[in-house]
Amino acid sequence: MISISLTFMTGAKDFDDFIHIAEQARNFVNSTLFAFAAEVAILHQADSRGIIVPPIQEIFADRFVPADTLIRAFSISTTKPTGDESDVIVDVKGTGKILDPEYKLAYYREDIGVNAHHWHWHVVYSSVYDSKFFGKKKDRTGELFYYMHQQMYDCERLSNGLNRMVPFHNFEEPLEGYAAHLTHIASGRHYAPRPDGLSMHDLRLVDVQDMQRWTKRILEAIHLGKVIDSEGKDVLLDEEHGADILGSLIESNYESKNRQFYGNLHNWGHVMMAYIHDPDDRFRVIRSNVLSC
Repeated sequence: MISISLTFMTGAKDFDDFIHIAEQARNFVNSTLFAFAAEVAILHQADSRGIIVPPIQEIFADRFVPADTLIRAFSISTTKPTGDESDVIVDVKGTGKILDPEYKLAYYREDIGVNAHHWHWHVVYSSVYDSKFFGKKKDRTGELFYYMHQQMYDCERLSNGLNRMVPFHNFEEPLEGYAAHLTHIASGRHYAPRPDGLSMHDLRLVDVQDMQRWTKRILEAIHLGKVIDSEGKDVLLDEEHGADILGSLIESNYESKNRQFYGNLHNWGHVMMAYIHDPDDRFRVIRSNVLSC
């Protein structure tokens, strides 16, 4: 659906045509899809160069700030005396407590700027960005993905006296819990918390065995120092391009050398963790924020 919306928006003859298409698309797709597709299109089209879009945390504040904090701010702002235009300042309520060792990093993992960076990363390096369609290849997309995911969180952990992240290699082991206390304001539904001890389960479109098989194939490629492309040819993982090839393979994006064989490990990993509390949708509970943020 993202690819379809993006194709329509980037197919505009000029900027006025783009605005016309966007106005029509807004009535048929959900707000998140529309905002993402529009921002990707604006960023990558020559005739929209220089346009500044609002920060994503101002468009979807409910994806960044706990619901009770937003409700308190709204309550104060709507009960102020007439003519009072002073700023409303409220403290953001914490999402956990020191009983959880990982709470030391709450300030970081819930930082508005860090999470906005995540959104912007996917706008700039969208997994649906097709260099053949846009006519321009992104430089080192996979390599940047590789190092960003490897280093960003570890640096903050070490600064707080915590160990580096333990590599995730067992898709059946129990995961630690987390609750973001976020609410989808438009629907009034809460993003589900993830209790301690849950493990990943098969989904309708992908199962745990798929994830294990893709992981095994990627590890084999690393050990052999080469990957097999979609035409069955060997592509060496050399010093210059190795990290870039692996990053695109793991994410996976349009630059993946062989998505059919090496799969879609990172993207489906987000989805599996987001639905870990209700993998077959029997309780019709909204996904957790692992997928949303």
